[in-house]
Amino acid sequence: MAITALLASPGGVWAAATTYDTRHDCRLWRSSRGLERVEIANRLGAANLLTKEHNFAVATPGESRSLYSSSDIRRLCALQ
Repeated sequence: MAITALLASPGGVWAAATTYDTRHDCRLWRSSRGLERVEIANRLGAANLLTKEHNFAVATPGESRSLYSSSDIRRLCALQ
């Protein structure tokens, strides 16, 4: 029960998940190109706990490839 209270607290995992607007970022991702698309895909992947293509990869500014599979991002956004 204490774990549930912690997760539901303002700084908890559930609170973070409910404040992130996946639908909005999916709309942005669909209409974006280039570096903007990569940045949005990385944000979507991280916020929705998707599996990275390379386990310990880290996003760097100006990166031209997403850390997450485009098919995973498409599936995520298809549900939104």
